[in-house]
Amino acid sequence: MDALPERVDRLTRRWDLTVVRPLPGGTSHTLFCHRGGTTPVVLKVIPDPDIAVQEHAALTRWADTPNVVDLVDADLDEGALLLEGLLPGGPARTVTAGQVAELLDALHRPPADGFRPLADRIDLMFTLLRRRVPGYYDRAHAAALELAEDPVPKVLLHGDLHPGNVLDAGPRGLVAIDPRPCAGDPAFDAVDHAFEGEDLYTRVQELSGVVDGDRLLAWCRALSVFSPAWHRVIHPGGR
Repeated sequence: MDALPERVDRLTRRWDLTVVRPLPGGTSHTLFCHRGGTTPVVLKVIPDPDIAVQEHAALTRWADTPNVVDLVDADLDEGALLLEGLLPGGPARTVTAGQVAELLDALHRPPADGFRPLADRIDLMFTLLRRRVPGYYDRAHAAALELAEDPVPKVLLHGDLHPGNVLDAGPRGLVAIDPRPCAGDPAFDAVDHAFEGEDLYTRVQELSGVVDGDRLLAWCRALSVFSPAWHRVIHPGGR
């Protein structure tokens, strides 16, 4: 944190950026900027070098799809990514099952070497959950790990595809940002959007054209501990 202002100053001068405003971010310092005075871009400074390297690798792998934010430049020694500035760029207000299916189809492809396994992502998620909301999550954690380690065809996963990471880019459609990439079961990426429908079971059926519906429902059950609203859907009687 002490070095951040100097680092941002160095990067803005290097890339000819004018800072317009800060953007929300959990594990990075993110700024909406203009490059060369007019071109909208986002400067993302990530304190964890491994997260920066993994995100850079995933964005490079997805460079051929308009459904993922474009990588403009990078300095991994600085933990910095320069991304396109999406307009309008706010979270998509309503996302249909068909749009989610198109997004998943664009994201999921055979993973290159070097991406962490989904089981590592699961362990991190439950570590953070226990830190934020202390409780007994061993059964759910074990169920999620069992799903992650099943011998299913693995794809490159976004890893954090909640609605806040799916932006409305106007005529371009939905664009995913802020991946936590890993390699694993395609159904994992669909969990947040399965719960976004009016009825979970209908939404799972609608998404079963691009992911295994039975596995998606199993993931929803295992990960329902992450949200009281999800838990009420899975356990309507309060169990």
